[in-house]
Amino acid sequence: MVAVAEVADLVKDYFLGPEPVHVLRGLNLAVEEGDFVALMGPSGSGKSTLLNILGCLDRPTAGDYFLAGQNVAHMEDDELSEVRSKYLGFIFQSYNLLPQYTVVENIEVPLLYQGSRLNAETRERCIALAEMVGLGERLDHRPNQLSGGQQQRVAIARSLVNDPQVILADEPTGNLDSRTSDEIMEMLQRLNESGKTIIMVTHENDIAEWARRVVRLRDGAIESDDRNDR
Repeated sequence: MVAVAEVADLVKDYFLGPEPVHVLRGLNLAVEEGDFVALMGPSGSGKSTLLNILGCLDRPTAGDYFLAGQNVAHMEDDELSEVRSKYLGFIFQSYNLLPQYTVVENIEVPLLYQGSRLNAETRERCIALAEMVGLGERLDHRPNQLSGGQQQRVAIARSLVNDPQVILADEPTGNLDSRTSDEIMEMLQRLNESGKTIIMVTHENDIAEWARRVVRLRDGAIESDDRNDR
């Protein structure tokens, strides 16, 4: 299988004082197209930093990051923005919905960032995505009129609007109860089975069990990399 995302000798240091803080220490990881990877590890292990680099939200101090065959490790901000809008979809723990926007308008947001022209066709696509995640009856609702699980469904629909190659999920069930968490994970599993590559940070073992592969980090390095039996 082709690696859709691959990091090689990845180093990330933060300079917060006289001594650098070493967060990622020469990390190597390849994620194949269509895989579902859970990133786990204790606080400070580097999993969130790694996800930020994979999402082109941060740059490594050293090393390479290949996304869809391009080395994006040291691209300029405008180039990274283009890569994000073209290849990546994001799901966050805190949903990151715009409170003044309706469900459909929130789903449209990545298209605006892309500079796409919003028209009847794009509106139809966003409505179809809302219906796909079970929100067809709530198209005109705003985030404060939705439950946490419904807001996360909007976030999932929004992550799909640009038909990304990779979906990056940061603690996607962190604010949800167990039943709603299972509903969200069933949705992510279906997306993965339809061909989407998913990379997810979680600290919960039961959530990681939904993934095909679990990568555990400790002190900025990979401690284990195991396949789940599914």
